[in-house]
Amino acid sequence: MTTAINEDNLFAVIIKGSLALLAVLSIGGFALFSLKTGMGILAGGGIAIANFAWLRNVLQRILGLMPAKPNLYAQIRFVGRMAVTGLVLYVVITSGWFSLAGLLVGLSVIVANIIALSIYGALRTGG
Repeated sequence: MTTAINEDNLFAVIIKGSLALLAVLSIGGFALFSLKTGMGILAGGGIAIANFAWLRNVLQRILGLMPAKPNLYAQIRFVGRMAVTGLVLYVVITSGWFSLAGLLVGLSVIVANIIALSIYGALRTGG
């Protein structure tokens, strides 16, 4: 029994698919390459998924709560999210424990999953 992908469960499908892809890529990185590559993939995927979830949370709050100054609210949250993500990436890159190539692969997990879901949706509807 399969569940249709719709607007109500799209976020959950993207997160679950990204976690599954991250698991496969991380295991592949550990098994086929090195510990640093596997760790880089795992760190990059974790950062990408957390960033995506944080972005959705902020957008839901803006649309659901309708703050008095939504532009300022969105700008502050955007700058804060970018600052935290940049700081985490800086620490990961400069630590020497992670492969840069693995990090880049991990950071692209969300994008790859969204592209795959878009192709799936287009093929499913005949478009």
